[in-house]
Amino acid sequence: MNYREIPKVELHCHLEACFRPATVMEVGRTLGLDVPQDLERFQNEWLLSKPLENLEVALQRFVDIQRIWCSEAVIERMTFEACEYAVEQGIRIMEFRYAPDFIAKNKRHLSFQRIHEAVLRGLNRASGFDIAIGLIGIVQKTLSLAEAERTINFIIDNAETFIALDFADKDTHELASYAPMVEKAHDAGLHVTVHAGEEPLPTAPAEVRSAIEMLGAERIGHGIHIINDQSVMELTRERGVALEVCPTSNWLTSSVPSTREHPIRRLIDAGVAVTINSDDPGLFGIDLCHEYGILHREHGFSSSDFERCNDIAAARSFIPLATRQKAWPRRIELPVSPVIGF
Repeated sequence: MNYREIPKVELHCHLEACFRPATVMEVGRTLGLDVPQDLERFQNEWLLSKPLENLEVALQRFVDIQRIWCSEAVIERMTFEACEYAVEQGIRIMEFRYAPDFIAKNKRHLSFQRIHEAVLRGLNRASGFDIAIGLIGIVQKTLSLAEAERTINFIIDNAETFIALDFADKDTHELASYAPMVEKAHDAGLHVTVHAGEEPLPTAPAEVRSAIEMLGAERIGHGIHIINDQSVMELTRERGVALEVCPTSNWLTSSVPSTREHPIRRLIDAGVAVTINSDDPGLFGIDLCHEYGILHREHGFSSSDFERCNDIAAARSFIPLATRQKAWPRRIELPVSPVIGF
């Protein structure tokens, strides 16, 4: 099976971790960082290629990459290169997500607006590509509620160039705390996805329930451990909520013992809407086709399985329907039961 020839949709890809090693080496060298110039050593020291203790430990690997997003010129360049990556993977509908606070941290010269405008310039350079692209603004759950509100207000103020909010990172507040802010985002026409149910914890299904019921989440980032709670799986089916599943990511963050033991097939068999994503391809040293290879070899995915997951993703994308339909080779069939929003 030629994975690159399969028309794909990717709904869960962090822009900051979708990079070319050569670019990171080059930019790091100009910044005076100790970035290995040998590819093998770079992969061993800067990338996340083997499981770490847990998600929190894995997230620390983002620290070095954060420094690379150092200027408007670099942000524009790396955004454009991420678009080139998407086209190379056969992706027709692509949603990138990024965290303004993450990029701006310790960079007084980079305001949220300057960062966002640089990202938009990078996307504009890719406007001739045969691909539909949308941007999701990430709210880091490690922020104080005041900082989170500031970020959400920025995304709302730029709602014409964002398609959704995402809540990511380690939980530090009850999800219900964000509800008034999310209501404002819904009023501005923004959609909502939430990282939840990723780690193998007893509370994982409850995280997903809260994301759906408290924040009106239309999609869940990861969410794989709802497999342990029939009532939450039923909730996702009833609400038409899709999971943004990332097999290699779940293994590297020790959310599953191995990619072979990933519950993706069981979730599909249970009637849950599943989409296939790479999460952080540059940081993991993988690409979306790598994920297709794993699912084909280890889970017996056929061409029809991939087609089904991609059609689900095309239907659940937050990009305006007319825009994504132009890029998609089949008619996009919207869910029969619409998502119940906030």
